[in-house]
Amino acid sequence: MKLAMISAILLILIGGCSTVQDSPSGPTIKITHTISGTQELVLNEQDLQQLGLNNGTNCRTEEEYTNIVDSSLGQYSICIYNINSLNDTQVIIELQKFANLGALNGSYQYNSVHLRSIEGLISQNDYGDQSRFYLNNVNDYGGQYNDPNVYYYTLYTCKNEYLIHITSKGRSKEALDYIAKIGRQILSKFG
Repeated sequence: MKLAMISAILLILIGGCSTVQDSPSGPTIKITHTISGTQELVLNEQDLQQLGLNNGTNCRTEEEYTNIVDSSLGQYSICIYNINSLNDTQVIIELQKFANLGALNGSYQYNSVHLRSIEGLISQNDYGDQSRFYLNNVNDYGGQYNDPNVYYYTLYTCKNEYLIHITSKGRSKEALDYIAKIGRQILSKFG
């Protein structure tokens, strides 16, 4: 009896961990994802030229990233660029891939609203579902300490299980258009 139970448990474990092969005679169901990790969302040389950004030599990717909000595992990439025509404006792009949509939604809600006031909101849902585009405001958490001559534009958006966060810092209001274009360019990589 014990041997039969152990055998049954082993069969369940082996069956549950095995992969299914498509049979040549049966129907094939293919699920395609245009993006498999955060590295595929990082801007390439052509993107950088088109967007007017310098080469992002300060890019880093972590394949086994632990989300601080809920300890889910995923991937993380961060790149720092300068806008060529705006000498004093820097752009930081953070890309996160989460294990599931629950982890993504929890992290997105925490990151995109907990330090922001409604007064700085430029747009919502213009860059996909759940997108929020902000300009810093004195009513943001700690906003009273920001230099009033420095503009921080921030765009958050989600696609599938990815969180895209783009922020700029500089003395030019024209950075708004660059952040919008960068967001659209990254979203276009999903096809």
